[in-house]
Amino acid sequence: MPIAPSTWRELFEAVFEINSAKNHADFAAAVVTGMQRLIATEIAVFQVLDRDAQRILTRMAPEDPFTPEEVAYYTAHSEEMPLVPYYARTGDTRARRISDVIEPDEWLASDYYRLCLARLDLPHCLALPITVTESTVAALSFNRRGQDFTPRDCELLDAFAPHFRLAWERHENPWAEQRQLAAQRRLQTLGLPRRACEVLYWMTEGKQNREIATILGIQLGTVQEYVGGILEKLGQENRHAATVFAIKLLR
Repeated sequence: MPIAPSTWRELFEAVFEINSAKNHADFAAAVVTGMQRLIATEIAVFQVLDRDAQRILTRMAPEDPFTPEEVAYYTAHSEEMPLVPYYARTGDTRARRISDVIEPDEWLASDYYRLCLARLDLPHCLALPITVTESTVAALSFNRRGQDFTPRDCELLDAFAPHFRLAWERHENPWAEQRQLAAQRRLQTLGLPRRACEVLYWMTEGKQNREIATILGIQLGTVQEYVGGILEKLGQENRHAATVFAIKLLR
């Protein structure tokens, strides 16, 4: 069944969105949200692996749908997910459904499904591997209940792959941004709003208010308001004291 022109238009809009991202954090979010619009799914996961340094960048929507126990099992037994050995064995680079590589009954009876996906009732999986560089590999994966993914979904992902690769290469250091996001999540334990955490993070990086305003694309006065709120929330007398407090927390 041919893909409707409106669907191709949605794909082009998703491609435009990822190419308009300011950095890899925005890019990862654009990938996930863009593909969710194209492919109906309960969970969308975007991962990039740097084989040389054994680093992994992950973004999913919704955030943190899995329990710590499910994440731990996946981390220790990822090779039990049938699509993983399939891609390793065949060298296939096209989007594939779990139903393309294993019988449904066998899949539902597997330890991987029971311990990672059964709680959320997500029997249908779709994945696309993308080789970005010799050492960097990306993967888009989708999980849903109800009807299985369709050949149309696979075709859309295959069409998306080269645009993803080009957009990824526009940004030079996603791993630094991942460190930034981890630090901001740590600062959120202080009970500060997300934007205030971003301001506080850049304070710990030695940036002055005017520099922070430029980085975040907001007014200088807005940054000053955030700094005032940070001082009040943390019970610190001045900007320097709040910065030192945050640096100690991050360490």
